[in-house]
Amino acid sequence: MQLQFMSYLFLTAASAVILTILVLVTWHRRSIPRETLVESMKESLIVLDARNRIVDLNPAARHLINHAATKVIGQPLTEVFSTWPALMDYCRHPAEVDEAVIPYEQGDPCYFGLRITPLYRKNKPAGRLLALRDITERIRAEKALQESEGHFRNIFAEVPIGMVIVDLEGHILQVNKAFCEMLEYNEQELLGLSLAVITHPDDVGADMLFAGKALSGEMSSYKVEKRYLKNNHETLWTDLTATILRNQNGEAICGLVMLENIIERKRAKLLEEERYHVAYELHDGLAQVAVSVHQHLQALASHYHPRSPQARQELDRALELAQLSVREARRLIAGLRPTVLDDFGLAMALRLQIETQRNDGWSITFEEALGQERLPRTIETTLFGVVQEALTNVRKHSHTMQARLVLKRQAALIRLEVQDWGCGFEPRTLFKVYRPGEHVGIRAMQERVELLGGHLLISSHPGFGTLVVAEIPILPSNGKAHAESSNTAELEAEPFVLRGYLTEHEEGKQSSISFKGMGL
Repeated sequence: MQLQFMSYLFLTAASAVILTILVLVTWHRRSIPRETLVESMKESLIVLDARNRIVDLNPAARHLINHAATKVIGQPLTEVFSTWPALMDYCRHPAEVDEAVIPYEQGDPCYFGLRITPLYRKNKPAGRLLALRDITERIRAEKALQESEGHFRNIFAEVPIGMVIVDLEGHILQVNKAFCEMLEYNEQELLGLSLAVITHPDDVGADMLFAGKALSGEMSSYKVEKRYLKNNHETLWTDLTATILRNQNGEAICGLVMLENIIERKRAKLLEEERYHVAYELHDGLAQVAVSVHQHLQALASHYHPRSPQARQELDRALELAQLSVREARRLIAGLRPTVLDDFGLAMALRLQIETQRNDGWSITFEEALGQERLPRTIETTLFGVVQEALTNVRKHSHTMQARLVLKRQAALIRLEVQDWGCGFEPRTLFKVYRPGEHVGIRAMQERVELLGGHLLISSHPGFGTLVVAEIPILPSNGKAHAESSNTAELEAEPFVLRGYLTEHEEGKQSSISFKGMGL
C-alpha cells in the first residue's frame, strides 16, 4: 500500500515538472526579442555614446537620414545632422528632454516630437537615447484648428447679428458687441447671466422646450421668434437660431445662439394689421353710409322733380358729390388693403389689376404658379404694392404700355418679376443726388420688401427697358420653429428677352442696382 502511494506521488511530481517545462518552452517561443521590438518601431531611435557619436540606430532612423547604418556608426551626431539646426540646439545640452516639437525643413516642412533620455552603465553616464516621432499631421491639424478658431473669433466679434455662447444650463459664457448693443447691456453685465433672466416671461417655456430637444439630439438646431427684455425694460423681438456644439464623441459641450433684430418687421406687420382694420372699418362704415346717401338721393331725384333750374342743379350736384364720395371711399379702401386680396388671394388680385389695365389699352402678360395657395397677409399686400408701384413707374416714365408679370414660388421664396420694354434708365445714377420727394416709389418698394426679410433688384439700361425683381422668404407653415433652414436663393434675374438681348447685342452695358443692405 505504501509503495503504491509513493509511486502515485512520483508520477504526479513528474507530470508537474513536464508541464512546467512545456509552459516555459511555449512562453519562450511566444516572446518577442527586444531587438525585434526596436527594429519594428516607427519612432526613429538613435543611441549616442558619451562623446555624442552614433553607436546604434534603428531602421526608422536610417530612413530619416537616408544613409546605411555602416556609414553613420561612429560618426558625430553634429556631422550627420548638420542640416538640422533645431535638433542640434537640443543635443548640445546634456539635459533630459521629455517632449519637444522641432521643425524639419528639408523638402516639405514637417515636424518631429523629440525625447532625449540619458543612458547609464554602472550608475555612470554612458550616453543618450534620442527618440524622434513624426507629428506633422498633428501640428498641421492644430494650426488649422487655431486658424479656424481665429476666423470664428473675428466673425463672432464683428458680425452684425447678436451671437452668444452659453453653457449647457443656459448661462452666458461669451457675447459679441452686436448682442450687447441690441439689449443695451455691457459685456460684464451679461457674462454668467442666465438667458432666461433676460427672456420675456411668456417665451421662457417654449425656449426651454426647444433647448431640451436640441440637447437630447432630437433636433440639431432650431429657429424661432423670441422676445428679450432690454436693459431699459423694453421688449426686443428677434429671430433666434440656436444650435448645440458637440465634441468628437457627440457629447454636448455648449450652445451657440444667434439673434437678428426683427422689431422693424414686427412694426411693419402691426402697421399692416392697422391698415387692414381701417380698410374694413371704412368698408363697413363710411363707405356704406356714402352708398346709402347716394341711393336715397337717387330715389329722391326719381320722385321729386324741382321746377326751378337752380333747385334741379343743386340736386344734381348733391347726386354727383354722393357718387364721388362712394368712389373716393372705394379708392381709399383699395389703397389701404384691396379687399380682393382677402377674398381671393394675390394671384387673383393681380389678374383683376391686369384686366383693368388691359381695358385701358395695355398689353400685359401674366405668368403665375401659385395656384390656390394663399400667402401670409403681409407678403400678399407687399407684393401687390410692388406691382402697383412698378406699373405706375412704367406708365409715367417708360413710354410703353407693354409689360410682363411673373409670380412663382422657389422653395422657401416667393419671387415676383415685373418687366417692361420701355426707354429704361441708368440705375447707378438713381441715387447720386438726393432730393426730398424724389424716387419715393422705389424707396417704398425697397422698404416694404426688406421689412419682410426680402431683397429687391432693379436691372435696366437706357433703351432696353427695366426688370424689377422682388424675393421674399416664407416661414414654414407652422410659423414657429424649424431645424435645418434651407439656403436663401441668390437674387438673380432669369434670362428674359431683355437680358438675352443685352447679352447678345450690348454685352457689358446692362447694369443693375440691388437694395440689399442699402440704408436708403
